[in-house]
Amino acid sequence: MRDPDVLQRSANRPDATIGPATFEVLNHRLLNIVEEMGIQYMRCSGSNVLITGNDAATAIMLPDGALVSVGPYIVTQGNVLPLIVESTLRLAADVGCNDGDIFICNDPYLGAIHAPDFATVAPIYHAGELVAWLGASGHQLDTGGMDPGGFSVKAVDVHQEGLRMPPVKLAEAGRVREDVYRWIINQVRDPLVGLDVRGQIAALNAGRARIAELIEAWGIATVKAVMQRSIKHARDKLAERLSELPEGEWRDVQYIDHDGHSPEIYRVVCTMRKRGTRLAFDFAGTSPNARGLINSTWSGLQAAVLSSVYINLCWDIPWNRGVRDCVEIRAEPGTVNNAAYPAPCAMATISAVIVTIDVTWRCLAQLLLASDRHHRQAMANWSGTSMAPIFAGVSQHGFRFAATEMSHFGGGGGARVDADGVDTSGIVFNTTPNMPNIEDQEAEYPVLYLYRRHLPDSGGAGRFRGGRSGELAYTVYGAPEGRLEGLFAGTGAEMPNAIGIAGGLPGAAIRVARVVQTDLGARMARAEPLPAQLAEIAGKLEILECKHERSPILEGEVWHHSWQAGAGYGDPLERDPARVAVDVARGAVSAGAARTIYGIVLRGDGSADLEASVRERDATRMARLLAGKTPSPSDAMLVFEGAGSHRFGAALLLALDERRISCARCREPIGAPGENLLPRLKENVLPVTAAGPARGEDYARGRFGLRLLLCPACGHAIDAHLAFEGAPRPSMRIEYR
Repeated sequence: MRDPDVLQRSANRPDATIGPATFEVLNHRLLNIVEEMGIQYMRCSGSNVLITGNDAATAIMLPDGALVSVGPYIVTQGNVLPLIVESTLRLAADVGCNDGDIFICNDPYLGAIHAPDFATVAPIYHAGELVAWLGASGHQLDTGGMDPGGFSVKAVDVHQEGLRMPPVKLAEAGRVREDVYRWIINQVRDPLVGLDVRGQIAALNAGRARIAELIEAWGIATVKAVMQRSIKHARDKLAERLSELPEGEWRDVQYIDHDGHSPEIYRVVCTMRKRGTRLAFDFAGTSPNARGLINSTWSGLQAAVLSSVYINLCWDIPWNRGVRDCVEIRAEPGTVNNAAYPAPCAMATISAVIVTIDVTWRCLAQLLLASDRHHRQAMANWSGTSMAPIFAGVSQHGFRFAATEMSHFGGGGGARVDADGVDTSGIVFNTTPNMPNIEDQEAEYPVLYLYRRHLPDSGGAGRFRGGRSGELAYTVYGAPEGRLEGLFAGTGAEMPNAIGIAGGLPGAAIRVARVVQTDLGARMARAEPLPAQLAEIAGKLEILECKHERSPILEGEVWHHSWQAGAGYGDPLERDPARVAVDVARGAVSAGAARTIYGIVLRGDGSADLEASVRERDATRMARLLAGKTPSPSDAMLVFEGAGSHRFGAALLLALDERRISCARCREPIGAPGENLLPRLKENVLPVTAAGPARGEDYARGRFGLRLLLCPACGHAIDAHLAFEGAPRPSMRIEYR
C-alpha cells in the first residue's frame, strides 16, 4: 500500500501543505525527466561526440530561467541553459514566445559556453500560463568555421569561429521551421549536425510530454510548488553546510599555456572568501583575454564556478538555482575567463572554463580539508584539462566527416584523503563519464588504433595516488583520399593543471606527438604485431604544440597523444610501501619513480624492502631540508586562528587553545595561531619533473617549477604547487569559531 502522503493530489494545494514524501517523489520525478530527455537525445543523435562522450546537457527551469533540475551529463553545459533562456526572453520578444515554440542559440556572448555547444530551449505552458522552460544542449561535430570541428586555432575573433546564432525560433507551434534548419545545415561540414539538432527537438518533446503527465496527475499548483521548493531546499541546505565550515580566505593560481598563436602563459587567479552562509569568488589578477581561442565569456566563468561548488559541496544537495543564490562571482570584463567581445572562445570549455574549475576546486578542497566534520569529502584535482584531437576528411563509407577523438574523457580522478583516485575515471565536469569504444571508432572512421592504454607514472604521487590518465596512437587506414586532416587543441602541456593537496604532487601534463617515416606499412604487410607503445614505433618523432593548426595526416604516419591525470593527496614519502609495490607490479608506477618519488626500495621479487626504504625516505627528507630555503612571500599567508583542536589533513595539527601548530608527522611545533606560518617553513623549488615523467619536459621553457613547502624539522611535505615567476602564490587564512 502506497504512502498516503504520496497519494495526495490537489490542483490548488499550497506549498506549505506538500509533505516530505510528496516533495521527494516529485523532485526525483523531475530528475528522471531530465535524464530521460538526455537518453532520448543521444539515441536520436548520430554524433560521435554525443554517443562516445555524453557531451550534452538537459534541464528544467522556472519561467524566469531559474534552474530547477539538471541532467546527469556535462554539468557546465547545464549551468548555462538558464542564461540561454534569459537571452531568449530578452531578445526574442518581438517574434513571440508561445506554446510549441523552440529556440536555438550558440552565441557565447548570449549564454552558450562556446559556439560548438548548440542549445535549444522550449517554453512550457499550462492553461495559457508560462510555467516552465525545458533545455537541451550538445557539442556539435562542426560549426563551419575556418577549421573542421569548431576549433579554429588561427581565429583572432569570434566571427571566425563559424556559425554564431542568437536565440532564433527553430520550431513554431510544434512545427520545425525548415528554413532555419536548412540554414544551419548549410553552414556546417558534417550533415550529422542536422540529426543532432533534431535529437534535441526529440529531447524537448519527450520532456514536454512528461511534464504534461506530471501536471495532469498532480495538478499545476503542486508541480509549481515542488519546483520552487527544490530551489529553496538547495539554498537552505547549502547555507547550512557553509555554516558548518570554517571561515576564511583562500587564493590559488592556475595557468593556460599557448593561445593558439604563441606560447604565452595566461593565469587564472581566484580568491575565495567564505563568510557565514556565503561563498565569494574573486578573480582579480587574472590575465587579460587572449588573442586566440582559449577565452571564456561570463557564461563559461559562471558554469565553471558552479560546477566546482556542486561537486565539492553539494553531494546530497540538488544542483539548481538555490546553489547559485549562495555564491557571489566577481571578475573584471576583458579577462581570459570573462572575455570582452569579440574575443574568440571556441576552446573555452577545455581552456579557461576547466582551468577555472581547477583553481576554484583547489580552494574548495582546502576549505573541506580544514573542516572537522567534512574533511573526508576533500579531494585533489581531477585531470586538470581536457583536449580536442580532431581528424576530418572522407570516410571509408564515402561521407565527409569531422570527428573529435573523445578518449581524453577518461581522465584520472583526484586522490581522496583516504583512497587513491580512480584510474581513467572520467572528466570532472561530466557526471556520467564515457569514452569511445575503439572498434566502433575504426568501423565509422578510416583510422586504425595502434594502442590505447594507461599512462605509467601519470597519477599524481602522494600518500594516496591520483588516478592515471591514458595514451593512444592511431594512423590513417582505408581513407579514400589516402589522407585525413587533423588539428589538436589542448591546454596543459608545459605544466600540469591537476595540483595536489596536503603535499600531494601534480598529475601528468598532456603530450602531442607525430611519428613520420614509419615502417607501419611494411609491418602490416608482413602481418607483424602493431606497436604497443610510442617507443616501439620506428620513425622520426615530432613533438607538436598543444595547439597546432590543421595539417595533413598521411598514411603511414602515427599521431599520439596523452592527457592529464589526477593529483595526489599527502606526502608521497608517507605512502604505504606495500601499495607502492603493488603499483609497480601493476605497471601504474615505474620502479624508478618508486624509489625517487616514493622512497621505496624494491627487492628482486618485487616486494618492498622496509628497512632500506626507511633509510631511503630519511635520506630524501634530509636532502629536502639541506636544499630548502626560507620562503619570503610578499602577500601570501598560511594562517590558522580561532579556538579548538583540529587537523589540517595530513599536513598540520592545530592546537589553537594551546597556541601551538605542529607538523602532522613529527609533532614539532611550527608556529602559533594568528601567525603567518610560511616564513617558518622550508621551501624547495624543483623541476616539475620531480613529480614524475610526462610533466611538461617536452615543452619546457624554464618557466615553471614545483614548489614544496616543508616542515623545518623533519622535511615532511605540507603543500606542493607550481611556481611561476611574477605570479601570486597560493595563500590561505582559516578561522575556527
